[in-house]
Amino acid sequence: MGVALGVGALAGTIWVARYSPWVDQKSGPYKTIAQATLERAKRESEAQKDEPSKTESPNAAKAAPKQEEKSGAVRPHVSDKPPFPKVVTPEARVFEFGVMGVNEEKKHSFKIQNKGEAPMELEVGPCTCKCTLSGLSKKKVPPGESVNVELTWKPIEVASNFAQQCTIWTNDPDSPDVMFKVYGEVAQKYHVVPEKAWHAGHVTDAQDGVASAQIFSSLEKFGIKSVESSSPHVKVSFVPLDVIQLLNLRVKAGYEFKVKVDRGMAMGQFRVPVHIHTTLEGNRTIEIDVTGSRSGPVLFLPPRGKAIWNAEKCYLNLGRVNHENGTKVVLPAIIYGIKDKFQVLKTTSDADFLNVSTQPNAEISAGEQQGVDFIFEIPAGSPAVTRVNPNAVHVTLETNHPRLKKMEFQLEFVGQ
Repeated sequence: MGVALGVGALAGTIWVARYSPWVDQKSGPYKTIAQATLERAKRESEAQKDEPSKTESPNAAKAAPKQEEKSGAVRPHVSDKPPFPKVVTPEARVFEFGVMGVNEEKKHSFKIQNKGEAPMELEVGPCTCKCTLSGLSKKKVPPGESVNVELTWKPIEVASNFAQQCTIWTNDPDSPDVMFKVYGEVAQKYHVVPEKAWHAGHVTDAQDGVASAQIFSSLEKFGIKSVESSSPHVKVSFVPLDVIQLLNLRVKAGYEFKVKVDRGMAMGQFRVPVHIHTTLEGNRTIEIDVTGSRSGPVLFLPPRGKAIWNAEKCYLNLGRVNHENGTKVVLPAIIYGIKDKFQVLKTTSDADFLNVSTQPNAEISAGEQQGVDFIFEIPAGSPAVTRVNPNAVHVTLETNHPRLKKMEFQLEFVGQ
């Protein structure tokens, strides 16, 4: 009898351990439903971190940014026995902010519903950036009620695309981690093209200086209140961009500017500040420099021969010169403002082998304007020297012109 009772007691113990209702049959013996639920929640949480959300937009960034845990946050205890809460997000967990400006703040609220039979507990988990904040209107949600999760993003720099995300911890064993994401593009408030200086080119007695520019914004519509120039010889006009230009630039508003520098500008290099008063960002004033040069009563034409000419700097590059053959370059020019025949009275050069001379050019002479060829020659058999900046050849011509007492040139070449 004793042996029979002992065997019966052992069999009952084995049955209780293996087949009783409080044991999870799929998890194997000696594991309760609570233990199995906790293990399943852990596995699902790890899987959610590794796999992308099915609700993510295809335009969102592919690589998830690194997350940072919010200090002091404590994960709610995952429910290990019924009744359970049930997390439901009726809307997509990804939201597009679109195009934003630097330091512009945008917010979006996501909703979490509790469709379960027990209260749902929530806590803010890891977020991708300190600039992304998540607010919960309440952290304990009764069955049948809902809560809003607000994400705020304020970018501090331009980015072609961004994706920020935040995780909400819950006590639902089926959804212990709920991730929300916002994405979009960060652009400048406005663009100025060219950005810093509008170059009007070369102003002479025969031609004005001109420049074109644009100011536009992809974020807001704006107006131009006024334009102020610090010189009476620099005038700036503007017109709104037409519909085709706006579509091509993909912007909301913009203006095209025309700059004119008249011949009253003083000789030499010039830089004139211009102030453009707009309605951007609370009546912002955009400051631009109009640059260029005024050469005086002479207009240089393209050189004849192997050379590169820069009229603004009076710079002539002769390129590579074979000292056995030498080279000659003719620089035509139109001279204004002199009734007598234009003459060079004296030539000074810091290269003894360089010959500089002038001759009339009847083809470009008309009325009071005189055509003159400036001839720069390195004779055959000259030294095989190289003269480049800062050791370029400096040439000074003294003339009989009342406004061109001196003309200075810089010559560069590589001797072979």
